[in-house]
Amino acid sequence: MENLSLFDLHCDTAGEMLATGQPLGENSLAVSLSKAAAFRQYVQVMALWANDRLSDAEGWQQVRRMALNLKNDPAVADGTVGLATVCPERADGISLLLGLEDARVLELHPERVDELFEMGVRIFTPLWRGVTCVGGAHDTDEGLSDFGELAVRRALELGMLPDISHASVASAAEIFDLAAEYSRPVLASHSNAYAVTPVSRNLRDGQIRAIVNCGGLIGLNLYTAFLASDHPATVEDVLRHAEHFLSLGAERALALGCDMDGADLPQDLRDLAALPVLAECFLRHNYPETLVRSIFFDNAYRVLRDALKPTR
Repeated sequence: MENLSLFDLHCDTAGEMLATGQPLGENSLAVSLSKAAAFRQYVQVMALWANDRLSDAEGWQQVRRMALNLKNDPAVADGTVGLATVCPERADGISLLLGLEDARVLELHPERVDELFEMGVRIFTPLWRGVTCVGGAHDTDEGLSDFGELAVRRALELGMLPDISHASVASAAEIFDLAAEYSRPVLASHSNAYAVTPVSRNLRDGQIRAIVNCGGLIGLNLYTAFLASDHPATVEDVLRHAEHFLSLGAERALALGCDMDGADLPQDLRDLAALPVLAECFLRHNYPETLVRSIFFDNAYRVLRDALKPTR
């Protein structure tokens, strides 16, 4: 498939770059500029995530170091890669957007939401695992805490997009309600379909319909445990999840949130350079080329172009 572009809603490469001291250009990671050469235009949401072995205070400092390390990366510093706060122009090239994953690092300091915005964060994923100061994640039955509601509200006021990946069912429902108050779309940046693989991190059908109805996005996650539970996952399992999302009307909501450098991936989708294999799989199963391009780039681009507004 020629002239394929990619808009990926989630990777953990920023943390791996900091941990290993490797640059974005050429490295041993799943995401690099050399591997991105397969795509005409490439936009990547870089998650800022602190391992939960770190305290909340240590995690906050880690997030700040990740953001600074990205800004100082040689390819960003020399302008080869744009570090953006809105969607870049439709053209050849590579751009990065920033997302926060796990807002426990706010440590009950609401002003840190503003700090994140100033750092360039535009995707706000409040939860990751367990119960934190923000509320309950996917492995709990808890909803948002009072502070969690305050933090999500402030993120919405500033213009960030809320992301229910990792949220409990209860927390996700509250995030949908808050986003509706501000007429904002909701993302599930890296989640699959619970009906296909029933693990707590995957989306229930009602959540899928709610994302479709609010004009949001669902990023197909390549993590093997979310793709299949009874066999080694392959590219065909990604297709099974895509089929379920599409059966619920997600043609304009479906995107990619590959979770590279943060998850075990299928052998046939081991890194960024292998993703055209997924496009070819869709085509073999009679997906129209326009739909494949929508999943790979156009849907995410359209939603974030309209939702991320320039700051004055």
